[in-house]
Amino acid sequence: TLVSGWSNSRGKKEATEDELMKKYQSFKHFDAVEDFSDHHYTNLGLLGNRYAGEFLVLGRSFSAILSYSLSFLDIIYVRVCKEKKDLLRDVIIEPQGTPYHYGLFVFDILFSQNYPDVPTVIIGVFLGLRLNPNLYNYGKVCLELVNTWSGKGNEKWLPKTSTMLQVLVSIQALILNGNPFFDKPGYITSYAGCEGERRSHACHEHAFVLSLKIMKRRPPKVMIVYPGSNFYFIQIFCQK
Repeated sequence: TLVSGWSNSRGKKEATEDELMKKYQSFKHFDAVEDFSDHHYTNLGLLGNRYAGEFLVLGRSFSAILSYSLSFLDIIYVRVCKEKKDLLRDVIIEPQGTPYHYGLFVFDILFSQNYPDVPTVIIGVFLGLRLNPNLYNYGKVCLELVNTWSGKGNEKWLPKTSTMLQVLVSIQALILNGNPFFDKPGYITSYAGCEGERRSHACHEHAFVLSLKIMKRRPPKVMIVYPGSNFYFIQIFCQK
């Protein structure tokens, strides 16, 4: 009876894992959804199709990248609002090699009325925690490409050439990277050698702990359906 019970339990677990894998494989990197009620800018969003063309281009860009870049496959997921097409939500799943690995980081985005002459407005959903020198606890994202940080030439938003996809990739590559301590201006030269390594290690630990704290809290509605939910597994881990 004990063996039979264990066998049934194992069978159910394997079935659950198979179901999660199927959901994961069918989960789209780019999609439109109905409920954006918990989006930071939901009250500012306008009804209509003003940016439908922009989202169509963004969706095609995702398809093109996914066709040849496997490294991009499990990193960035985007949802747009069906009714208010000036609202977008970006979710980044950090890979191994960073203090944020396997965390889900949410950024709510608003296309301003003057877009693309000016960049989009972005705020991070960090729940009052400062994950990174360039990610403030109240949500500010410091990035040259959205003109919230000083930059030169192509580093800044260029209306005729810059794209929303560039912004999404830049957040992942330039901010949620493997060396957040050295993102602070001047730290590469000010803290060279052993002292820099020590401070960088402490920064890694701090960022990892804050990532876990965010994962313990309730995820945005749009991402609750994410298959194999990192939020669920990390909540269980933190409770043990």
